[in-house]
Amino acid sequence: MPAKSERDEQIFIRRFVSAYENFTWAGSKIDALDEVEDGAVDALVTRADGRTMAIEHTLIQPFVGDKSDCAMFEKAFLRIKNYKSLAVPGANISVYVPAGILNGIRKPKKQADVVNSIHSWIAENRLHLREGEHKYSCDIPGRLPVTLTVKRHVSGRPHPNPGTILVGRQQVKNDLNEVIEQALRDKLRKLVNTKADRHLLLLERDQFNFFPDLIFAEIERQRANFPLLESVHEIWHVETIGYRQGGYVDFELWKDGKVLARMAFQNERLYAHYRDGMPCPM
Repeated sequence: MPAKSERDEQIFIRRFVSAYENFTWAGSKIDALDEVEDGAVDALVTRADGRTMAIEHTLIQPFVGDKSDCAMFEKAFLRIKNYKSLAVPGANISVYVPAGILNGIRKPKKQADVVNSIHSWIAENRLHLREGEHKYSCDIPGRLPVTLTVKRHVSGRPHPNPGTILVGRQQVKNDLNEVIEQALRDKLRKLVNTKADRHLLLLERDQFNFFPDLIFAEIERQRANFPLLESVHEIWHVETIGYRQGGYVDFELWKDGKVLARMAFQNERLYAHYRDGMPCPM
C-alpha cells in the first residue's frame, strides 16, 4: 500500500492521470493545490506540452452524515463485532442495525445502553433465528423498540465450522438528492474557476449502498440548478470499495446514462482499460 503521507485522493488522481486518454498524460506534473491554498482544487495537472487539467475529487456518501455516523457506530459497536462467543457453529449471521441509531445520544452511558440491548438480544436469540433474511424487534430501555434486519444461512464450509457473526449498519433514509446537491455546491465553483484547458470532476463511491447510475441520474435531475456543470468537461465515477482490502480502484467515465470509458487498477497495475466498449492498449 502507498505511504501514509500521501492522501487517498492524491493516490487516486495519480493513478487516473497515468492512464488517462491512452497514457497521453502519463508523466505529467501534478500539483496538489489544495495542500498549499485553502479552497483550491485537489490537483492541477500540467503536461509536457503545456496543456493543463484541473481535477476535483469528492466522496459521495450514501446519505448525509454517513461518515460521522459510521465512526460513531464503529466505536460503540466494536465489542459486538469482535465478540466471537456469540457465533453459532455452522451458521453465518449478519445483524443490521438502522443507521443513525446513536444520533443525538451524547452520553457514553446512554450509547452503552443501546449497544448492550442489541448485544443481549443477539445472545438470547442467536440459536433460534430463522434461515434467510427476517426482521426482528429489539427493546431498548427508555426508547422505542428498534427493528433489526437479520440474515442467517448455513455455511457451505466443511465441518467443523465455528460460524460467523457480523454487526453492521442498514441505511434507513434516502437523501442522495441532498448529498449530490451539497457536493455540487461545494465543488463546482472552485473547479471551473481554476484556470486550465479542461476541468474534470471525480466522484468517489466507497460503499455498496447505492449504484453509480443513481448518482449520475441525480446530477442530471439537478443540472438546471447548476449551470456551472456546463463548464465541466468530464465527470468520472471512482469505485474504491475494494481499495482497503486489495488496492482496487475503478474509474468510469459516465455520460447520458452510459459508461464511455473505464480504467481499473490493482495498486499501481492497470488491469482493465476500455473506451466506447473496445479494449485499449495497455
